This record gives sequence, C-alpha cells and structure tokens, in this order.
Amino acid sequence: MTRPERRERWEATFTPEKLALAGATLSGLLLFQPGLAGRLVILVAAAGAAWLSGRRLSPLTTLMVTAGIVAANLLVPLGRKLAAFGPILITEQALMEGIEKAVTFEALVFISKASLVQGLRLPGRLGAMFGQALGVYNRILAYRGRIRPKSFMADIDAALVAVYAETNDTVSIRVDESGHSGAARPGDRMLIPIIGALALTLFIP
Repeated sequence: MTRPERRERWEATFTPEKLALAGATLSGLLLFQPGLAGRLVILVAAAGAAWLSGRRLSPLTTLMVTAGIVAANLLVPLGRKLAAFGPILITEQALMEGIEKAVTFEALVFISKASLVQGLRLPGRLGAMFGQALGVYNRILAYRGRIRPKSFMADIDAALVAVYAETNDTVSIRVDESGHSGAARPGDRMLIPIIGALALTLFIP
C-alpha cells in the first residue's frame, strides 16, 4: 500500500476531532511518564501510528534531531563521569536527561503527525483558523517532492500559487460554533482502549 493510500484509509477510519482529542490525551500521558521506558513505548506506538497515517517520515532527520538534543544536553555535565573526548565530558545524568528529552520531543512530533488530519473542525473562529492553517500545511507538504535544487525558487513559487488556488477553491475546514464532530467512523471505538492500554505505561518504573 502506498503512502497516499495509507493516508486516505487513515482519514476514513477516524473522526478528525476524536483523533485530535486522542492525540492530546496521549501527549498528556507522555509528559507525565515517570521514566524513560514508558516514553519509549509511546514513541514506538506514535511512530507506528504516524506511518499508518501516511505521513512522510524521515529516519535520518529523526536521528539527527535526537543526536542534536542529546549533544546540547551534554554541554552541561551532570552526574557521574562516563567518558571524556578532549574538553567534552559525557556524564550519566546529562546523557540520560538528553535521551529522555529527545524521546519526548520525537514522540510529540509523531503524535501530532498521526492525530492532526485534514477535515478537523474546532469550535469558534480560532479553531477555524487553526483548521485552515492545518489544511494549507497539508497541501504544502503534498508539493514537497516537486521542488528541485536547480529550479528551487521557481518550484517554490509554483507550489505557493497552486496551494493558494486550492485553498480558495476548496473549503475543507469551516467554523463550527457547536463543536459537533459529525458521524462516527469505524476506528473511533478503538481509540479509548488504545489510550487505556498506553496509560498503563505510567506504572512502568
């Protein structure tokens, strides 16, 4: 199954509002995790959901960001000394805290990719603005593969013009003062058991 097909199936399986609520709940569970093990479990689950949702994932980018966060945390040495590379000290507490921050950040990225989908309707004008921004963001990502280094500026300009035209022609997000989520979809009933199962990670030491 191709990435666009996965994305289409994912969006047809869940109600956007309920999926966004599940993502917010999972983000809260992640931030309240007492240890690294629970965060790793949520990271793996979120990465799997992001892949199933048809979002573009880059293992190289993930590794680079993770390494950058860990390296930045190592600049302030804390705890027992593990190794030294010239003036750079690798300490136990700084290393573990860096890994924990990196895992938390990447998990939040994957959760947002899986839970924020086109068609999300939030109550009020602020919610409508957020929904419109999300729709434009999704359209920009669709043109990502068409941008080439040799014609970078021309491709960017063409993509922005096309996205602007599509945004004016297609009303995908509207103001919904009542916050009504519409008809339930097949996967909605799965969200509560999944969140409940992941909530058990709070008890992992």
